[in-house]
Amino acid sequence: MFKYTEKSEILVKKLQSFVLVLIMALSLFISFSTTAAAEEFTDMMGRNVELPDKIERVVTTYKSATQFVLSLGAEDKIVAVSIKTDKQKLFVELEPRLAELPQVGSKRNGINIETTAEVEPDLVILYPHRDAVETAEKLEQLGIGTIIINPESLELIRETTLLLGDILDKEEQAEAVIASYNRIDELSNRTAEFEEKNKKKVYFANSEFTDSVGKDMMQTSLIEKAGGINPAAQLKSGFVSVSTENIIGWNPDLIIVSQYFNNELADIKNDPKYQALNAVNNDEVYRFPSSLEPWDFPSPSSYIAQLWLAVKIYPEIYQELDYQKEVNQFYNALYGKSFEELGGQFE
Repeated sequence: MFKYTEKSEILVKKLQSFVLVLIMALSLFISFSTTAAAEEFTDMMGRNVELPDKIERVVTTYKSATQFVLSLGAEDKIVAVSIKTDKQKLFVELEPRLAELPQVGSKRNGINIETTAEVEPDLVILYPHRDAVETAEKLEQLGIGTIIINPESLELIRETTLLLGDILDKEEQAEAVIASYNRIDELSNRTAEFEEKNKKKVYFANSEFTDSVGKDMMQTSLIEKAGGINPAAQLKSGFVSVSTENIIGWNPDLIIVSQYFNNELADIKNDPKYQALNAVNNDEVYRFPSSLEPWDFPSPSSYIAQLWLAVKIYPEIYQELDYQKEVNQFYNALYGKSFEELGGQFE
């Protein structure tokens, strides 16, 4: 039978001290490991966020986020998406499994926190509008990393590419994508640097003809980088409603409508109110092309829309350009397949 003595008491105390030191050392090791396995980033809303060093499971909560992840070659990391992914031709062509993934909601209707948490993501990529910050805070309380992107101009599209390339360990592909952006900028500079007095006026319409965009919008950025002037930018920032009188007063040289424009181009051309417009008289009314994906939506492909616009606005300047070749090369750099291989069609 064990006999408790003063000597054994000393031994027990030494053992307890040893165990305590061991526990402290183990705690420090775990703490160090956890810290070492995390990395800090500043997202595009200015939030400082801590994310796992290795991102393996990603949720994209709107179409633009999915497009950026695909362009970086990180499609295998996507474990859930926003709604209607199966209706996006580019997504189906590049990664058919996206149509079968859980759908977590949308920018318009809100994100389902429970569905998002169920797929155990390392990262949720959020939009910059509505309740994005509140959604991010709820997810972070569950231990889920979040990042908010804001690709609402060509320069911000660059920033988004580099930020996500860093986060997803796709820096090399991000640089290849940036090189493609640079190529488009180089080509478009032929007209972007025109003197203001020599630039043509370009009116852009969204789903309805009197719905346009003002300052600080990606479509305005496209027009300006192509060498045009968006007259609606003088009104205000963001989406703007304009009047028929505005449009007649501006008398645009070209009219460009979104791929989501609800009517036919003929409806504009045949409208008695607009018969005196230069754009109508010269048959310079166009819809953004590409049934593959909308080019007037903030995404990596917005850059190729910039070149398309430049060619439409100033065809005489770009008559030597092999536009189809440039588009195919651009898509190949971003997605590993040319525009035509992905099922894209030119006008």
